[in-house]
Amino acid sequence: MEEENNILRETVAEFSEKNLDEKIIETEGISKKLLDLIASQGFLGSSIPDKYSGSGLDETSYEIILEEIAKYSPSVAMKIFIFNSLYYPAVKGTPAEDTLADGATGKISATVDFINKIVNLKTSGGKITGTLKNILGSDSDKLIIFNEGTSIVSGPFRSESRDFMGFRGLKFGDLSMDNDFQKLDNASRLPEIMEKSYGAASAIALGMISGALQKAIEYTNVRKAFGNKLRDFEPVSFRLARFRSTETILRNILYSKTDPYYTFNFAMEHLVEIARYSVNTHGGYGYFKDFGVEKFYRDAIVMKSIFYGTDQLRKLTEHVYAEKINFV
Repeated sequence: MEEENNILRETVAEFSEKNLDEKIIETEGISKKLLDLIASQGFLGSSIPDKYSGSGLDETSYEIILEEIAKYSPSVAMKIFIFNSLYYPAVKGTPAEDTLADGATGKISATVDFINKIVNLKTSGGKITGTLKNILGSDSDKLIIFNEGTSIVSGPFRSESRDFMGFRGLKFGDLSMDNDFQKLDNASRLPEIMEKSYGAASAIALGMISGALQKAIEYTNVRKAFGNKLRDFEPVSFRLARFRSTETILRNILYSKTDPYYTFNFAMEHLVEIARYSVNTHGGYGYFKDFGVEKFYRDAIVMKSIFYGTDQLRKLTEHVYAEKINFV
């Protein structure tokens, strides 16, 4: 299996380097042509069953794909994550499961209301009306919402896009809806789905850490200050070396299937720090898009704000104590 994983890693890395132009994706988004190409490689439907035109890969293979792609484009990795780790479990075992084939092949785009800012949604006669704010992937054809239960809404949607700090390859905005919907479950599946996505989310964080560090190492290897390369200054080289060891530790605990709670916590705690320092090693140039490192910092901040907060720390604490805690 290790040899197969190495081959997969090399294949995804080669594809990413050749096809994922970070500047185009950041400014123009993930085009339909690129989405079709990602789907044709089997990456878009990585964990989707074969019967729905997916690759049916195991968890480790799926995480390798996310990690390698996130080194080049966190936005593309997030696109794959939303479909495989959030949308798929939301429709699994429901009548909407048959939408997976079109999603895995790129015929339709699907997203999930996982930031969860609902405003005045009303349902009547198979229709849902109201406004849904802060949707990542607001140009999608299918949308899973978590309100009083779990429902799927069919597009097209009237959307108002706006600038978003991170994951700029994905459209972000608000949806004004007067659309058909179908209730899939009377309970919200979001907490359970998000919790089961810890491994995949950690893989994206790992890829972003690796991509940011590589940019920093390459730059400090050629940039000079006071007649010496930046790598020759101990504070710079020591910290980058320490961060590289952190990256290696994270990769080892992720793929050794250490407790996902601890892996996820470790990834989120280090993601922003490493991305920020990688930008800082470039000086003022780090904030220029041409150097390709600032996106990791932006995306790291957004990812941590979405996926890691008080709720996750409460779950981690209860996991450690192995019981429900009455927090004060």
